[in-house]
Amino acid sequence: MDWPRRTPAEQTEMIRQIRKAAPIVDDGRPLEQSHHACEAWPKPPSRTGPWLTGDADLPPTLTVSTTGDVATPYQAGVDLAKMLGGSLLTVEGEQHGVSLVGRNACINDILLDYLIDLKTPPEGARCVL
Repeated sequence: MDWPRRTPAEQTEMIRQIRKAAPIVDDGRPLEQSHHACEAWPKPPSRTGPWLTGDADLPPTLTVSTTGDVATPYQAGVDLAKMLGGSLLTVEGEQHGVSLVGRNACINDILLDYLIDLKTPPEGARCVL
């Protein structure tokens, strides 16, 4: 439930800026078709702000970060796992979006254990694409 949701014009401008700064991410779609990922969500945003404040009652968390992700720096995942006080799964490879999208048993097994039983992997867990 992202907040605040960007208008189509704001989304288009953001994508224009991203493509200017990093032309490699241009997927060829016309900018006029840009929309926020949550634009069609049937309910309004459920938060009044983008960040948690104070103590949050979170279950154990699992962050997946890929060493060669072209869109998300690996260190950002490391920092997020630390900020949440949770576990980190390091995936060695060059791909964006590795969670349950392929046939990598190492990644899939760890993610399914987490999603089904909230079982987090041991410290230093690593998988290779």
